[in-house]
Amino acid sequence: MPEVETSEIATLADLNESFWAWLELIYHRTAHSETEQTPLERFQAGLNEVRSADAETLRKAFLWRETRKVRRDGRIELQGNTYQVPAQLAGRKIELRFDPFDLSNLEIWLDGNNLGKATVTQQGREKHIAVERLATEPPQPAKPKSSLDYLAALRQEHQEILRKEAGQLQFARLLPKPSPSQEQ
Repeated sequence: MPEVETSEIATLADLNESFWAWLELIYHRTAHSETEQTPLERFQAGLNEVRSADAETLRKAFLWRETRKVRRDGRIELQGNTYQVPAQLAGRKIELRFDPFDLSNLEIWLDGNNLGKATVTQQGREKHIAVERLATEPPQPAKPKSSLDYLAALRQEHQEILRKEAGQLQFARLLPKPSPSQEQ
């Protein structure tokens, strides 16, 4: 982050290119003090252990969680919205799991068990206030520029390496060699 703040990155493409340059030129090549392997070597050594996560597992992993005590009438509140939950939960503390960008869909959890969904009875807020602020907070004032833009130099070095790896494109090599009958 300190390098990003002092760099002249103006676009998401520049940020992504900086990340990949740092990843390939610095991160993957620096040995970890505990494993004495680079992250890339460590990853490649365990490739047979790598498993893909399904979309539902990923969705669940990023749900936010908050605890609420259910009122006597079976209602709870979250972010100014009111929800109805099963009446038998009255007086109990439950865990709510939800996507902060969609407060219309709350999962009810008790003691590690999913009990279903809460029913929206009054909704004024569609997104959690913490994510609403993400887009509305004013940008930070510009930081003083450093004389060296490390990320720009890293991007340039990465581009040069990629160009060398690709080599020169020779169009003559792309054409099929003529057969002996075609040469005459």
